[in-house]
Amino acid sequence: MYLKFSSLLLFCMPFVLFAQQNIELDEVVQQAIQNNYNIKIAKNSIEVAAVNATIGQAGFLPVIDFSGGYNYSNSISKTTFYGGFPDQSNDAAASQNYNAGVNLKYTLFDGLKPVYKLKKSKIDLNISNAQYQSELQNTAFNVVQAYFNLAKSMEDFRIAAEKYQLNLEQLQRIDIQLKYGQGNEAERLNLQSTMLADSAQLLRVRVLIRNAVRQLNRLIGTEYLDEAVQLTIETDLDLSINFESILEAALQKNPAIVQANLNIESAKMDLKITNSELYPKLNTTVSYGYNGNQNDVGIVKSNDAVGPSINLGLSYALYSGGALKRAQKQNKLRIEGRELSLAMLRYETEQNVKDAYTKHENNKLLMALESSNTIISKTNFERVRKSYELGQANYFNYQQASFNYIQSQKKLIEAQYNAKLSEWELRFLAGKIIN
Repeated sequence: MYLKFSSLLLFCMPFVLFAQQNIELDEVVQQAIQNNYNIKIAKNSIEVAAVNATIGQAGFLPVIDFSGGYNYSNSISKTTFYGGFPDQSNDAAASQNYNAGVNLKYTLFDGLKPVYKLKKSKIDLNISNAQYQSELQNTAFNVVQAYFNLAKSMEDFRIAAEKYQLNLEQLQRIDIQLKYGQGNEAERLNLQSTMLADSAQLLRVRVLIRNAVRQLNRLIGTEYLDEAVQLTIETDLDLSINFESILEAALQKNPAIVQANLNIESAKMDLKITNSELYPKLNTTVSYGYNGNQNDVGIVKSNDAVGPSINLGLSYALYSGGALKRAQKQNKLRIEGRELSLAMLRYETEQNVKDAYTKHENNKLLMALESSNTIISKTNFERVRKSYELGQANYFNYQQASFNYIQSQKKLIEAQYNAKLSEWELRFLAGKIIN
């Protein structure tokens, strides 16, 4: 009978227990940075913003164009002159006009609008960088959580397999005892029932491992991991973490707060761009061209002109139907709204840091308690196990000690992982998950 259960254990064992691929957390995070699609999209947005953050886009550079034209007409013409000149008429009077030139157009003064537009485009570039950093931090933290989730599932499988193995060894002893007429058939049946439940648990955890691998690969952006992966988990805590330093960093370096500050600067620059409409506009056009015409009638038969020309134009909007005032009011309200959003974000960040730090402190205490409990449970199990093998402890004592030992391992691993994850959460809030 125990050979049947041994085969069942091997069937339930996923490839993870025979792993060849050893992957550390830093390596997985780096793969996500390289392949995650959200990060790629955020990086592309930076490139778009960089293209726009130029003096040409802001309006500092002149516009140069070439123009040319030709016009031909043929019409019945009759011309009457003053001063005694004879009238002229032509039933098919042809007229040709042609021109070509290079024109340079430039705004000499526009209320400093190009200056403000260039500053705003640079702010927009910084906003794109902040969004990219935010995506990096969010993706990295999600990868950390998924990595620990996969590691915990693998530890759950290891513990479930250990429990199954302990029960298998006990079943073997009972079968030997029954062979010599000393065992208890009720204990044997009860143990078989327990082992079937353990087998079902192994299968459930195996499914959890597969799902966790898929979730981690989804965050990475490629099929980087499989079930034959072995994870390296560092559970040593950073004892230098303190509330004041985390809160200070969170209020200054958290990407969301950085972006909120930049959004305020951008709104203020929009107001300056709008206010530039209060000033007159001085434009100039410098041209160098050729104009010519030929006529079958009239005093001038042909005319040609080549040379430069300069034009200065001044314009000022006296009334725009209240559009300027509306735009000014909208910009001021937008600034006020973004300042309120920043204040709310700073408040929420402070509360999140307080909650996360309290949780981290509790997790550290729980980890210490569970570590002590595991040592005690293991010691007690070893004692009861020896007594049971010598016939000095009964089946139920052994089962209870085994159960307590297995549960203490699960609780310790959970406490260790929770403490480390809460440490990562503090780094995330401080904007330090990726330095």
